Amino acid sequence: MRYRFLVLIFVSLGLAAPVTAAEVKQKQFSNGIKLIVQEDHAAPVAMVQVWLKVGGRDELPGKTGLAHVFEHMMFKGSKKLAAGEYSNRIAAMGGNDNAFTSHDYTAYFETVPSARVDEVLSMEAERFGHLALKDEDFQKEIRVIMEERRMRTDDNPNSRMFEELSAAALRLHPYRNPVIGWMQDLEKLTIHDVRAFYKTHYVPANATVVVVGDVDFKHVQKVVAHTFGKLKKRKVEPRFNPVEPEPLGAKRVTVELTARLPMLAVTIPVPVWHPGDNDREAASLAVATHILAGGRSAILNRSIVDEQRKAFSVSAGYDPFSMGLDLWFAYGMLGPKQQADVFEQALWKSIRKLEKDGPSKAILAAAKRNMIADQVFAQDSLYLRAKQIGSMETVGIGADQMEVWLTAIRGVSAADVQQVLKRWIRPERSTTGLLKPKNDSGGA
Repeated sequence: MRYRFLVLIFVSLGLAAPVTAAEVKQKQFSNGIKLIVQEDHAAPVAMVQVWLKVGGRDELPGKTGLAHVFEHMMFKGSKKLAAGEYSNRIAAMGGNDNAFTSHDYTAYFETVPSARVDEVLSMEAERFGHLALKDEDFQKEIRVIMEERRMRTDDNPNSRMFEELSAAALRLHPYRNPVIGWMQDLEKLTIHDVRAFYKTHYVPANATVVVVGDVDFKHVQKVVAHTFGKLKKRKVEPRFNPVEPEPLGAKRVTVELTARLPMLAVTIPVPVWHPGDNDREAASLAVATHILAGGRSAILNRSIVDEQRKAFSVSAGYDPFSMGLDLWFAYGMLGPKQQADVFEQALWKSIRKLEKDGPSKAILAAAKRNMIADQVFAQDSLYLRAKQIGSMETVGIGADQMEVWLTAIRGVSAADVQQVLKRWIRPERSTTGLLKPKNDSGGA
């Protein structure tokens, strides 16, 4: 709560709140493992996260979904840990554990009493270096994953539409493939694919261990040296990071599915943040997106939903903390009597108006203040702090660059907002997707 109290003081005074997180301490080991620790002695709790520089972007054609499949296999036992033993021991400590996979990375995390961090790091190193990878476990897990895909994507019209939209928007970049994989690829994966993936990507130089909480850096360094640091140094394959060709014109996709209501979405390839190279441009894209869709009072919601009633929900998003590019997006959920073409016109009109007029001083200041406040509030969470450190380090930005980013946000001007909208958020660079219900009466 100390961070919330601090930011409220600064907000009430109309000042840009600083981020007062503890120092980020780092150590690189000879086999390539990297350790990052941020001490916080407010409570006897610690967050342990292990980040891998491998995700959906690193899969070969025909093998989509492998990174996510492997995330599941990490819980199926190793040389010294029986299947399920890892999570059972974490639970017995009073902790919890989980994992996630994205296009850019895979991460495993645990919240545990700080007195048990040594044990957790030992178990993490054990399963990282000595997985069992039994075929019978794989056969069970791949069926679970295929069912997960059916529930989250195949049976969800909105998810299906966004999947088709991403595939159409990008010609070369691996972000065009879903992280969970295409069903036809999942059906053909074998335990041999999983083992080859493990051998290629789960190497020490691809891993970063992040610990945030009530720990001592020097002690954690010794523990990691005797666990992860003992793993054999192995060759690291360069990551696939292609340059997506510039769009040659607008594209459109119509997806007809059994659905209750239509939805229209627009996506556009835009640059991500490269510190020292495009700080102002990336920060301006982030601020512009926040002004358009950052909350109930943002431009798109206020104009299109509240005033014009041309959609019942509207949103937009931009992630500057990824690799290579991001697919900027905006979408509207439409009611039974709301027309997709009318919403689309209103969306672009709102964007062009912001580009032409620029944000007012009050709106620009509020957007920057809210974005900085969100970052300060995130310091309350060990999980969010560790996740920020791990993700920024893994995509190549650097674990200690957040203050640089916030400085860039503070420096964004109204003219900067206008410029990035003019350069990047253009209809001729966009791919537009329409989810069209199969019949007017709606589906199940």
